[in-house]
Amino acid sequence: MFNPRQLILRLLGDYYKGAEDVAPTRLEQREFGFGNLDMKVAGRHIGFESEKKYREYLVTNAPAFVSCSQAFYRYPAARPMEKKEPTGAELVFDIDATDMNLDCQQVHGKKWVCSNCFDKTKQEVQKLVEDFLVPDFGFSEKEIEINFSGNRGYHLHIESEKVLQLDNFARRQVSEYIAGTGIDFEEFFPMVGVEGTRLKKLMGPKPTDKGWQGKIANNFLRALNTGVGTLMEFGMTKQEASQLFKKRALVEMGIRNGNWDMAYIKKKDEFWRKVMKAQSIMQSDKIDKNVTSDMTHLLRVPNTIHGETGLIAKKVGHKSALEKFNPMKEAIAFKKGEAKVSVTNSPELTINGKTFGPYSAEDAVLPMYAAVYLYLKGVATIKGYRIRSEK
Repeated sequence: MFNPRQLILRLLGDYYKGAEDVAPTRLEQREFGFGNLDMKVAGRHIGFESEKKYREYLVTNAPAFVSCSQAFYRYPAARPMEKKEPTGAELVFDIDATDMNLDCQQVHGKKWVCSNCFDKTKQEVQKLVEDFLVPDFGFSEKEIEINFSGNRGYHLHIESEKVLQLDNFARRQVSEYIAGTGIDFEEFFPMVGVEGTRLKKLMGPKPTDKGWQGKIANNFLRALNTGVGTLMEFGMTKQEASQLFKKRALVEMGIRNGNWDMAYIKKKDEFWRKVMKAQSIMQSDKIDKNVTSDMTHLLRVPNTIHGETGLIAKKVGHKSALEKFNPMKEAIAFKKGEAKVSVTNSPELTINGKTFGPYSAEDAVLPMYAAVYLYLKGVATIKGYRIRSEK
């Protein structure tokens, strides 16, 4: 009887026979973990003495997930963790659509991913690089390697000497700063709490300020010029947002000079405190802080297959390459063949420049990459297949 899992194993083995650039840097110093179609990490504490041994393992075992440590060890295969003797670690960031509260997820759920999900995660990667890593932490764009995760987002790796010796506490401080954890309203609006403040101008951050001061101002100005709906995401009522939007030219002129008091707002201290808190909450949802702060965390190896999609966890490069990158076209692994599938219920799928579905309890013959994607997402069963080169 035909077994779809055997087909997936064959496809994985064939991919790794010809795949290039699937070994991470400093391979001999990293711990590896491998998964199957049931678990992302079924076994870890594995090390390789050479790239040849590593590639042989991939071809022979055809793992559905290939992960490695962001940390470097003297003895990567040792256990328990204390015996590995870490010598340093990359600084890593994980941005995933699952961690973002997107409107489209109310329609298709968090397990599925659509073009809006990809657009939003890409925007967050660009913001992380442009608003934090380069201006606040002093990294150059060339030091920041960006990889598609293979599913719903992106991983950013920094292997600079500047970060290798950061301990878990320092890494957590980095992630908390980016997330805006512990932002102090009075620090940015120093007149709050001073007697008579309500009778004076509420002076605050300007867009030219460095650090979070400038971000608070710039984020609000972007929202102000986008529209009422975006302003309401900062916790305002529709009436409050409409009032500010109507006077946006005057409000913007004031904020550019540090004056946040150009439009009348009842209980202005409470109002702007709420707006600023909303900014930090929105920002804190965007990165997985556990990935950044835990050096022992295993992360997908670039250019290996993701076992929940059949897509390649593709190396993108630096930020300049990200804008044009289309994961559902450039991360296709299984381009040969087609398969007959029985789909239970699937949203529309756009992959490799083609659109399939939506499907509801129906059979279809699809290119192999589309059939595998639906199967691994758990919305289809593969009934049969044939391998041939796609025209």
